[in-house]
Amino acid sequence: MPARPCLPVINTPEHHFGAMFLVIATRAPDDATLRAATDLVDNAATASWALRPDDLATLTQQQYRQLLDYTAAPQVLDLALYLAGSKRQIRTLMDHIGREIAELLIHYTPPEPSA
Repeated sequence: MPARPCLPVINTPEHHFGAMFLVIATRAPDDATLRAATDLVDNAATASWALRPDDLATLTQQQYRQLLDYTAAPQVLDLALYLAGSKRQIRTLMDHIGREIAELLIHYTPPEPSA
């Protein structure tokens, strides 16, 4: 019997547990779709970091991802699941991530460059 592939680990800030549960329960993805969606989120977050606004130029890729997860993890995963994890839709997810980060910057000042 072949080994069953592992489901992806979705690092979720504690304040998003309920929303993430609702997204996954509502979309009810199969294993392959969930894996594809989390891969799409990872790739879109990396590409969005590379194109991040100048205000966030001091953030590392890991810091940018943590900021994204902290502010919009359920919304980003929901869209990735809606897109069925299709790599052809990466720009759509990148645009969504950009809007989420832009919304964040409206309410909070960006980090200061360290000397």
